[in-house]
Amino acid sequence: MAVTVKAVRKAFGLLYESILDRNFRKTLDLNKWSESELLPLVRTFLLGYFGHCYPEEWVRLPSAPSEWGRIDFQLGDVAVEFAVRRPGDRKGPLSAKVNQTEMIKLLMYEGPALLVLFDFSLHPFEETDIERFRDYPSLGRGNFKRSAFNVAYFHIESARPLTCGCISKNIRIAKRSKR
Repeated sequence: MAVTVKAVRKAFGLLYESILDRNFRKTLDLNKWSESELLPLVRTFLLGYFGHCYPEEWVRLPSAPSEWGRIDFQLGDVAVEFAVRRPGDRKGPLSAKVNQTEMIKLLMYEGPALLVLFDFSLHPFEETDIERFRDYPSLGRGNFKRSAFNVAYFHIESARPLTCGCISKNIRIAKRSKR
Protein backbone atom coordinates (compact mmCIF):
# COMPACT_ATOMS: atom_id res chain seq x y z
CA MET A 1 0.00 0.00 0.00
CA ALA A 2 1.41 3.37 -1.00
CA VAL A 3 1.47 6.03 1.70
CA THR A 4 -0.15 9.32 0.70
CA VAL A 5 -0.07 12.78 2.25
CA LYS A 6 -3.79 12.43 2.95
CA ALA A 7 -3.22 9.19 4.91
CA VAL A 8 -0.39 10.76 6.91
CA ARG A 9 -2.54 13.81 7.67
CA LYS A 10 -5.36 11.51 8.83
CA ALA A 11 -2.96 9.60 11.10
CA PHE A 12 -1.65 12.80 12.69
CA GLY A 13 -5.24 14.01 13.16
CA LEU A 14 -6.02 10.84 15.11
CA LEU A 15 -2.88 11.28 17.21
CA TYR A 16 -3.67 14.95 17.93
CA GLU A 17 -7.21 14.19 19.08
CA SER A 18 -5.94 11.29 21.20
CA ILE A 19 -3.36 13.48 22.93
CA LEU A 20 -6.16 15.87 23.92
CA ASP A 21 -8.45 13.03 25.07
CA ARG A 22 -8.27 12.69 28.88
CA ASN A 23 -9.22 9.01 28.69
CA PHE A 24 -6.24 8.30 26.44
CA ARG A 25 -3.56 10.26 28.25
CA LYS A 26 -4.80 9.50 31.80
CA THR A 27 -2.22 11.08 34.16
CA LEU A 28 0.23 12.18 31.45
CA ASP A 29 -0.07 15.79 30.29
CA LEU A 30 0.95 14.94 26.74
CA ASN A 31 -0.44 18.25 25.49
CA LYS A 32 2.22 20.06 27.55
CA TRP A 33 5.14 18.10 26.13
CA SER A 34 7.65 19.74 23.79
CA GLU A 35 8.49 18.52 20.31
CA SER A 36 11.56 16.60 21.47
CA GLU A 37 9.55 14.90 24.23
CA LEU A 38 6.75 13.93 21.81
CA LEU A 39 8.98 12.63 18.98
CA PRO A 40 9.51 9.09 20.44
CA LEU A 41 5.76 8.78 21.05
CA VAL A 42 4.99 9.99 17.51
CA ARG A 43 7.56 7.59 16.04
CA THR A 44 6.01 4.66 17.92
CA PHE A 45 2.50 5.68 16.83
CA LEU A 46 3.54 5.99 13.16
CA LEU A 47 5.27 2.62 13.27
CA GLY A 48 2.09 1.00 14.59
CA TYR A 49 -0.21 2.91 12.22
CA PHE A 50 1.74 2.40 8.98
CA GLY A 51 3.86 -0.64 9.82
CA HIS A 52 7.04 1.27 9.01
CA CYS A 53 8.58 4.59 9.91
CA TYR A 54 12.07 5.82 9.06
CA PRO A 55 13.17 8.55 11.47
CA GLU A 56 15.98 11.03 10.86
CA GLU A 57 16.37 10.48 7.10
CA TRP A 58 18.97 12.53 5.22
CA VAL A 59 17.88 15.16 2.69
CA ARG A 60 19.62 17.92 0.80
CA LEU A 61 19.84 21.21 2.73
CA PRO A 62 21.75 23.89 0.78
CA SER A 63 21.81 26.35 3.69
CA ALA A 64 23.76 23.96 5.95
CA PRO A 65 27.57 23.83 5.86
CA SER A 66 27.49 20.12 4.94
CA GLU A 67 24.58 20.72 2.51
CA TRP A 68 22.67 17.90 4.21
CA GLY A 69 20.00 17.83 6.91
CA ARG A 70 17.56 15.38 8.43
CA ILE A 71 13.79 15.21 8.18
CA ASP A 72 11.88 13.96 11.21
CA PHE A 73 10.18 11.00 9.50
CA GLN A 74 9.87 9.28 6.16
CA LEU A 75 6.74 7.21 5.60
CA GLY A 76 6.93 5.44 2.25
CA ASP A 77 8.07 8.27 0.01
CA VAL A 78 6.38 11.01 2.12
CA ALA A 79 8.74 13.26 4.09
CA VAL A 80 7.34 14.60 7.37
CA GLU A 81 8.56 17.48 9.53
CA PHE A 82 6.92 17.97 12.92
CA ALA A 83 6.60 21.03 15.19
CA VAL A 84 4.73 21.61 18.47
CA ARG A 85 3.41 24.64 20.33
CA ARG A 86 2.66 24.02 24.02
CA PRO A 87 -0.25 25.76 25.83
CA GLY A 88 1.77 28.63 27.30
CA ASP A 89 4.05 29.25 24.31
CA ARG A 90 3.90 32.23 21.98
CA LYS A 91 3.23 31.71 18.26
CA GLY A 92 6.94 31.44 17.46
CA PRO A 93 7.47 27.65 17.54
CA LEU A 94 4.97 27.17 14.69
CA SER A 95 5.72 30.30 12.69
CA ALA A 96 7.08 30.23 9.16
CA LYS A 97 10.15 32.16 10.29
CA VAL A 98 11.12 29.63 12.98
CA ASN A 99 10.37 26.67 10.68
CA GLN A 100 12.40 28.08 7.80
CA THR A 101 14.96 25.24 7.87
CA GLU A 102 12.19 22.64 7.89
CA MET A 103 10.59 24.37 4.90
CA ILE A 104 13.86 24.26 2.98
CA LYS A 105 14.25 20.54 3.69
CA LEU A 106 10.72 19.88 2.41
CA LEU A 107 11.22 22.12 -0.64
CA MET A 108 14.38 20.23 -1.57
CA TYR A 109 12.87 16.78 -0.96
CA GLU A 110 11.97 15.10 -4.25
CA GLY A 111 8.55 13.68 -3.51
CA PRO A 112 5.48 14.39 -1.40
CA ALA A 113 6.21 16.28 1.81
CA LEU A 114 4.19 17.38 4.85
CA LEU A 115 4.86 19.88 7.62
CA VAL A 116 2.76 18.88 10.64
CA LEU A 117 2.04 21.58 13.22
CA PHE A 118 0.45 20.65 16.57
CA ASP A 119 -0.93 23.66 18.45
CA PHE A 120 -2.09 22.93 22.01
CA SER A 121 -2.73 26.56 22.96
CA LEU A 122 -6.20 28.06 23.23
CA HIS A 123 -5.23 30.89 20.86
CA PRO A 124 -4.88 29.25 17.44
CA PHE A 125 -3.33 30.73 14.33
CA GLU A 126 -5.47 32.52 11.79
CA GLU A 127 -5.61 31.36 8.19
CA THR A 128 -3.32 34.28 7.28
CA ASP A 129 -0.63 32.93 9.63
CA ILE A 130 -0.64 29.64 7.72
CA GLU A 131 -0.56 31.54 4.39
CA ARG A 132 2.83 32.97 5.47
CA PHE A 133 4.37 29.59 4.68
CA ARG A 134 4.08 30.64 1.02
CA ASP A 135 6.79 33.25 1.65
CA TYR A 136 9.53 30.72 1.23
CA PRO A 137 13.10 31.27 2.39
CA SER A 138 16.06 31.90 0.13
CA LEU A 139 17.91 28.79 -0.94
CA GLY A 140 21.08 30.70 -1.67
CA ARG A 141 22.79 30.84 -5.04
CA GLY A 142 22.10 28.30 -7.71
CA ASN A 143 19.28 26.87 -9.72
CA PHE A 144 17.55 24.55 -7.25
CA LYS A 145 14.70 22.25 -8.07
CA ARG A 146 11.87 22.94 -5.62
CA SER A 147 9.02 20.60 -4.78
CA ALA A 148 5.63 21.54 -3.42
CA PHE A 149 4.88 20.61 0.17
CA ASN A 150 1.80 20.50 2.38
CA VAL A 151 1.11 22.08 5.75
CA ALA A 152 -1.29 20.46 8.24
CA TYR A 153 -2.04 22.71 11.21
CA PHE A 154 -3.93 20.95 14.01
CA HIS A 155 -5.47 23.21 16.65
CA ILE A 156 -8.16 23.52 19.31
CA GLU A 157 -11.25 25.23 17.91
CA SER A 158 -13.09 25.42 21.23
CA ALA A 159 -12.28 24.26 24.74
CA ARG A 160 -15.81 23.41 25.87
CA PRO A 161 -16.88 21.16 24.34
CA LEU A 162 -13.46 20.19 23.10
CA THR A 163 -13.37 20.36 19.30
CA CYS A 164 -10.30 20.07 17.16
CA GLY A 165 -9.68 21.61 13.77
CA CYS A 166 -7.21 21.21 10.96
CA ILE A 167 -6.10 23.73 8.36
CA SER A 168 -4.47 22.11 5.34
CA LYS A 169 -2.56 24.00 2.67
CA ASN A 170 -0.63 22.89 -0.36
CA ILE A 171 2.38 25.19 -0.72
CA ARG A 172 3.44 25.35 -4.35
CA ILE A 173 6.48 27.47 -5.08
CA ALA A 174 6.88 29.27 -8.37
CA LYS A 175 10.28 30.43 -9.53
CA ARG A 176 10.90 34.10 -8.87
CA SER A 177 11.35 36.28 -11.88
CA LYS A 178 14.45 38.43 -12.19
CA ARG A 179 13.87 42.07 -11.52
